[in-house]
Amino acid sequence: MALDVLLSRLMGRGTADPGQRGLHVIVFSKDRACQLDSLLRSIRDHFRLPRRSLTVLHRASGDEYAAAYRKLVDRHILPGIRWAPESSFSEDLRSIIGDLPERDRVMFLVDDDVVVREFGDERLLERFTSRHLFVSLRCSRRYPVAALPRFISSEPFLEWRWRYGRRKRLVWNYPFSLDGNVHHVAHIKRILRHIAFQAPNSLEGRMHAYRHAWWVKRIPLALAPAEAVVVNNPLNRVQTEGETWHRDIDPAELNRAYLDGKHIDNAALYAAVPTAVHSALPLQLVERSPAM
Repeated sequence: MALDVLLSRLMGRGTADPGQRGLHVIVFSKDRACQLDSLLRSIRDHFRLPRRSLTVLHRASGDEYAAAYRKLVDRHILPGIRWAPESSFSEDLRSIIGDLPERDRVMFLVDDDVVVREFGDERLLERFTSRHLFVSLRCSRRYPVAALPRFISSEPFLEWRWRYGRRKRLVWNYPFSLDGNVHHVAHIKRILRHIAFQAPNSLEGRMHAYRHAWWVKRIPLALAPAEAVVVNNPLNRVQTEGETWHRDIDPAELNRAYLDGKHIDNAALYAAVPTAVHSALPLQLVERSPAM
């Protein structure tokens, strides 16, 4: 028996409970209705995992941005979306998370993410047990990285020990990304009780720092599909916290185009070949047809 397989069995995978634990999706958005429109269409087109809820926590900093969100809400791209206007990001998120059953799972997304390929293999969530800290839908062995983990298994899903080595932050040992990572609701509730944050960037940063907590370190495993499902397409930056790489495309310009009846051509995004978790995907604005 291979050593990695033996280690996996000795550590235990937990007891899967298929069909009983719901998946909740929470999307964060600010001043980017046009990009959020693209994300929601990509979820409609490609995301086949059953979800119990989808909440969009959104904020508009001016009247034109608010008008674009109203236009997006009226489009009804996906049924059953809960639209939650942001008042206080930290308090709003704590309230949303607080209402979720602890045994369920939660996935975070931000409005410039894209679900680039179809995925609906429910076995992934069946394998997601108490021995796994997170599921990543953004990992890919095709991306050039400094080091890969030693996989415990690679079929049908990638499984690894996320605390491998002392290397700088990479995709594989970055458990609390907001770009398509899935978590146990109970874990997120516990973490939120111990951190302070004001917006998505500080939320991700504080959660990442919290990975050193003793109980987090005792959850050794992570899971991912064989190929990336979610890619971040950083056209611009609207948050005031920290610096992140982006293409510096004016969000006001995209907002005006959206109000004028255009939207991002998702077909071009789906045809692209991402090279990293944050990739400059093609930006093509096209007239929206009534059927779209």
